[in-house]
Amino acid sequence: MLYVSTSNPSNELITLFVFILRVYAPSWFRIEVHHSIKDVARLLWHFISSSRYLPKKYRDIIEPVISRNAYFEAPKNVLLAMLTDERCHIRTLAARRIIKAREIGPDSNCVRRFVTPAVNIQTTDKVDLIDWQACNVTPPTVLRHISSHEDDAGRCANERLRLY
Repeated sequence: MLYVSTSNPSNELITLFVFILRVYAPSWFRIEVHHSIKDVARLLWHFISSSRYLPKKYRDIIEPVISRNAYFEAPKNVLLAMLTDERCHIRTLAARRIIKAREIGPDSNCVRRFVTPAVNIQTTDKVDLIDWQACNVTPPTVLRHISSHEDDAGRCANERLRLY
């Protein structure tokens, strides 16, 4: 816990305290409550969107750290978040992207290499956290036993993801 007793706190201390109250603590509680793999893209998006109030000099410090540690922003994890989104058109879009990724299929002659995707910090929606055109989209492994019929994909995926 942060405890500082001073009658004249510096601007940096005030900024740190406000950051803890507005970004860090709510993010920590959100992670404690929503700790499923289907929630990781949403958690990062909430962290990014809640830290936008920071002055540019502080955003310039945290944004490269977020981008460098965006392992959970792999397309398959963003697809899981999209499948459990409250908006029907986003769930449908996720199902279509999964079906397309299954149709393309992996190249069985090579080992897939994980590349941390570039994070779009300026996005206004968690769906656009990554550039879908620039990354190799693979279907989520957790959904490998679910059929590729678009009508069933979203419904079945939601039922299966409740387990995680």
